[in-house]
Amino acid sequence: MKLKVLTLVAALISLPVAASAHTPLIATVPQSGEVLTESPPEIVLTFAEPVRLTSLVSKHANGQKRLKFSPAGESDSFTAVSPDLPAGRNELRWKALSPDGHVVEGVIIVNIRKAP
Repeated sequence: MKLKVLTLVAALISLPVAASAHTPLIATVPQSGEVLTESPPEIVLTFAEPVRLTSLVSKHANGQKRLKFSPAGESDSFTAVSPDLPAGRNELRWKALSPDGHVVEGVIIVNIRKAP
């Protein structure tokens, strides 16, 4: 009897933790750390489940700019077309609102090196 009660209590305690897990970014195109010879035609972010992407900013030594992406609502995949990333190290900083209401964020590094 005590074992059943302890098992039930342990299961109930673990439920909020499992329910509040944040949605991870599972794939990007280009991949973080990739070295390209020119700006990619698009940037794609794919999440494990639908989120609301709230911000996608390209940071470079010369400054930063907001990138336009679609769709505007909830989705598990977002695309920024023609980001026009300059040569050098580019940090693509994103923020999203996960289904549990928490803000998740991350950085993707894309290096552009002009071909010799």
